[in-house]
Amino acid sequence: MNSGDTSPNPAATGDKRKNLEAATFTSEHDHDYSSSSPQEELTVSHIVIRSDFANASAEETSRIILERFNSNVDKSAFTDNPLLGRGLSRVDVSQYVLGHRNQVAELFDPRGKRFSTVYTPDPTVTIKYIGPVNKTDHYFGAYGKHVINVPAGHYAKGFSKNRPVLYGEGPHVIIDPTFEFDERTGFVSQNEPYIEHSTINILRVPAGKLAKVWIGTQPVILESRREPYVYVDAQFNLVQKEKGNKAHLYFAATDTYVEHGSIKRIIPHTGEVAITYNNGILTIIPPPKDGKPVVIDSPTHNFDGFVATSLQTCLFPSKETKQQALLDNKNASSDEVNLKIFQTRDSLRVGVVLVVAFKIVDPEMAITKLGKEGIIPHIENVSFADMGKAIQLSTLQEVMYFNSTKPGQKIDESVQTIQDRVKYHLAQDLSEYGIELARLQIETIKVLDAEIAKKLAGQSVTSAEFTTKQATLVKEYDIKTTEARLKAETDNIALAQKNQAVIAEAQAKLQSAQRDAEALLVAADAQRKASEMQGELFAKFPALLEIEMAKIKAKALKGATIYIAPTDVGNFLNSPLVYFDRVAGNKDKGDN
Repeated sequence: MNSGDTSPNPAATGDKRKNLEAATFTSEHDHDYSSSSPQEELTVSHIVIRSDFANASAEETSRIILERFNSNVDKSAFTDNPLLGRGLSRVDVSQYVLGHRNQVAELFDPRGKRFSTVYTPDPTVTIKYIGPVNKTDHYFGAYGKHVINVPAGHYAKGFSKNRPVLYGEGPHVIIDPTFEFDERTGFVSQNEPYIEHSTINILRVPAGKLAKVWIGTQPVILESRREPYVYVDAQFNLVQKEKGNKAHLYFAATDTYVEHGSIKRIIPHTGEVAITYNNGILTIIPPPKDGKPVVIDSPTHNFDGFVATSLQTCLFPSKETKQQALLDNKNASSDEVNLKIFQTRDSLRVGVVLVVAFKIVDPEMAITKLGKEGIIPHIENVSFADMGKAIQLSTLQEVMYFNSTKPGQKIDESVQTIQDRVKYHLAQDLSEYGIELARLQIETIKVLDAEIAKKLAGQSVTSAEFTTKQATLVKEYDIKTTEARLKAETDNIALAQKNQAVIAEAQAKLQSAQRDAEALLVAADAQRKASEMQGELFAKFPALLEIEMAKIKAKALKGATIYIAPTDVGNFLNSPLVYFDRVAGNKDKGDN
């Protein structure tokens, strides 16, 4: 027995001994798995018994273990005074000693000192020393008293009253005469993907996986999640992908179809739909919009596979048709097996291989009318039926002529080819079954008459030569045309550059002349303004005018020879300026 599973209270460290003595001890494995309501899912904390002193110090842990282990010991079987009993060998400080008095087990901690078992003369009392045990041993005990030190990251699996119990990491003191524990197999890592202990089952489903389990007759599919799944049920059964292989306990969550009992887990991919029958009624399941798998839990809702709704391209004759041809005629030639043979209007046998591209636009209609396995055979049969009818009404030359048109597009019958007619009728027929024809083409056509085939081959060679020659001429013409275009473009570029140079030079001369004219206008305007200012100055100051006039006259007479008559000597001497003015005035009159 040990105290209830409550963590030690740090505030009560001063009175721990009193609390331990007053505690009511209960069996640690008397765990009520039904404590959670039926609606509440079991968790690990519901079934794992945790240690209530796992975080205590080493000294405190040792004291708690001794007190709980010896809770029902009235008289100790050991004494630390060798004189009072039978002396024993000293043990290491890291060890307890284990003994019993009349099969009441007792732990004693001598702390490295000498000790002895108590001597008693009573013949009805049996005191026995069992031996030392390490304080760190994962398991030790005797006579219904047990100590389990569960390593970190592990659980301990035991049995009490034939019921399974699980202990969490840390020390546990168990007082139970019915308790069973096997140290060799009793410890299990908490990280194990599947922990099974009698009726206790803990599953950790990793990312990208799922688990299939049975709870009695009820199937359950468990998706991946962070928290483990916990079941305590004798009827629990895990369906393992590979028995005995822990790496293959679970199934891939990316599988498009997973079935488990009445449960169907379906993931249709883009470009396909799932075909199911709910009580015999066809039900189409498209790819889910929410990105989650579609889960059906019904024994009468059956899954019948997937049907592609994306574009499909098939070569006919199909593989199945070829195999059937071999079964029908074991001596059939290669052409008879690999080609579909028809006869033209001019009685020539030709073998063809068809390419048909289509997509199913209405899966419900297609499957309702044709069945999932009947879609491809129907398209093949109808394609060959329409093609055979068209070839029988056409000559070899018409069959060999190829023209591609959009399927279902009605064109003028005067220009229709054999393939055009087949495409139109086939597209109309398939649309009635929810199928859209995207393309119909004769992939291979072979004339089975050897002589005709030889002639056609010769014509093909000649045609190929003509085609090659024509292609060469076209190439040469393209080269010459390109060279001429390049030369013309080069000349145009040179002429444009020359014209731009002449225009630039003329513009430069024009701009220079404009600048010269503007300079002359500016100079003339400056001279005019200077003259105006000088006239205003002379008008304001007449003396300056006289001085300027004198300067002008002096300049005019500079270097001149003056002849003065004897009669004018007196005037000249009296007033030279007046004399010069008179002379100048007479000169001006003479000029006039």
